[in-house]
Amino acid sequence: MAQFIYSKRCQHGFTLVEMLITIAVAAILLAIVVPSFNSLIESSKERTTRDSLVSAIHTASQLAQSERVNVYLCTTTDGESCEDTKDWGSDWLIYQDDDSSGDFDDDYDTIVAKISAKTNLITSTTEEVKFMPTGHSLANTFKICSNTDNSVVYEMVLSRMGRITYEEASGDC
Repeated sequence: MAQFIYSKRCQHGFTLVEMLITIAVAAILLAIVVPSFNSLIESSKERTTRDSLVSAIHTASQLAQSERVNVYLCTTTDGESCEDTKDWGSDWLIYQDDDSSGDFDDDYDTIVAKISAKTNLITSTTEEVKFMPTGHSLANTFKICSNTDNSVVYEMVLSRMGRITYEEASGDC
């Protein structure tokens, strides 16, 4: 009968206690990291919303200058007409006002772009933004709000010259 020799040098693997301690440390680290990661994702969505709105504003302004017509940026729910609301949390529409009526008319005006922006609550001081052939616009303020606590995250001010500045965000939406 052969005898087995017990030697610590030949042991491989982990004991049950070592495994439980490792799992406990991993669980504690996950409990710390996951909420921070969620806030990072929310912050990224807010920046994406802000950047999409800035891009839409620049597109409308450049189109007005290049085509020498009035161009409007407005909010839409159906992608075919502008809504009379100051809630900019739905899709956006950029259109050329070819008949110079100041209102969207699908028989005469040209839809240039439909932009999907269903991420955050955005409020505005006006229902639409008008860009003139000079590139100037009517002044407007947009408030981009958090989905988690309904606080203002970004406050964007569009000047008459078409310049966008960011004000200190405060208050609720």
